[in-house]
Amino acid sequence: MNRLGLALLLAIGLAGAGALVAPPALRLWELHMAADDPVALSQLRLGETLDAARVATGIDAAIDAGDAELADSFISLAAERGIAVAPEQLRRLQALRDGAWLRTASDFGHGFLAGARDSDAAFAGALASDVSGFGDLRDLALEGRKLLGGEGADETVLALSAVGLAVSAATWVSLGGGLPARGGLSAVKAAGKAKLLSPALTASLGRAAAGALDRPALAASFGAAARLDLAAAKVAAGGIVRPAALARFTALGQDAGVLYARTGQRGLRQVLAIADDAGDIGKAARLGAAKPSTLRATLKVLGRSALVLGTLSLSAASWMLALIGYALALAMAAQRFGWWLGRLGRRRRRERGRRQGASVLRWQPALPAAA
Repeated sequence: MNRLGLALLLAIGLAGAGALVAPPALRLWELHMAADDPVALSQLRLGETLDAARVATGIDAAIDAGDAELADSFISLAAERGIAVAPEQLRRLQALRDGAWLRTASDFGHGFLAGARDSDAAFAGALASDVSGFGDLRDLALEGRKLLGGEGADETVLALSAVGLAVSAATWVSLGGGLPARGGLSAVKAAGKAKLLSPALTASLGRAAAGALDRPALAASFGAAARLDLAAAKVAAGGIVRPAALARFTALGQDAGVLYARTGQRGLRQVLAIADDAGDIGKAARLGAAKPSTLRATLKVLGRSALVLGTLSLSAASWMLALIGYALALAMAAQRFGWWLGRLGRRRRRERGRRQGASVLRWQPALPAAA
C-alpha cells in the first residue's frame, strides 16, 4: 500500500476516534470549567438528566405533598426547557393554592409562641419572635442551662441564638438593615432544632460552634437570659461568640436570608438538607439569585450536584486521559502532514525549476558566426 493509502486510513481512524472520545470528554471538561459556577454547573447537568417524565413526576409529588411552591418551580423549569405540562396537573395545583390560606393564621401564632416553622406562615411568626429577641432568649436560656449544668446541650443552637441576639440588636439599630441575616439565622436554627440539617452540615456547624463559644461570657449572660431580661441579654450576647466566629455565622445568616427571600421557607430547608457546609449554602444563594423560580426544582432533580462538581470517577478520568491522548495523536498527525506538504512543495518547485531551465536552453537563439 502506498503512502497516500496509509494517510487516508490514518485520517479515517482519527476521525472515528474523535467521534468516540471527544463528546464525553469535552462534556467532562465543561463540567470541570463550571466547578465554581453553580449556575453554569446546574444548567449543564440539567441538560443530561431532565426530561418530560421527570418533570411530570416532580409536579405530581409536590402536589401530593402539599408543596405548591415546589410544583410552581417545576412548571417554571419546564417552561425554561420547552417541556409541556399537562392541564390536569395545572388544575390540581390551583386547587391546592385555593385551600392554602386556611392554615395561615393558626400557623403564624404557633410559630411565634413555640418556634415551630413547618410552613411559611409559621416561620413568619417564629421570625417575628426571633427578631424581637424572644425566641433567641428562650433558646439561649434553655441550652445555656444545659451546657453550664454539664448536660447534653446543642451548642449549634446555643451559638446561633447568641449570634441571633447580637444581629437582632444590629437590626433594630440599623432600622432593619440586618433583617436578612436575622431571618436566615432563625431558619437555620429552626432546622437544627428539628434535626432537618444534613448530617454533614450538622457536623460542620457543630465544629464551628464548639470553638466559637466563650464560656465565661456565656455564664455572665445566662442570668439575664434566665430572667428574660432582653436588653441585658442583647448586650451580653456579643461577647458569647468570638469575633471571627460571629462574622462567619453572620455571613451564613446572610446567605440563608437571601435563599429564604427568594425561595421561601421550604426552599431554604431543601438547601439545608443537602448542604455539607456553609460554602454550599453560599453557592445555593448565588444560584437562587440567578434562577429564583427554578431553584427548588433544580435542587430536587440534581441534589447537591447542582452546587458542587464532586470528585471525578475513574471512568471520567479515563475519558479525560483519552482526550489528551487523542489530542497528542492529532497533533503528531498534523505535524507529519505538514512535513509531507513541505516536501511535496519543495519537490514541485525543483521540478518546475528544471522544466524552466530546459525550456530556456531549448529556445535560446544561436549566436551569429564570427566574421
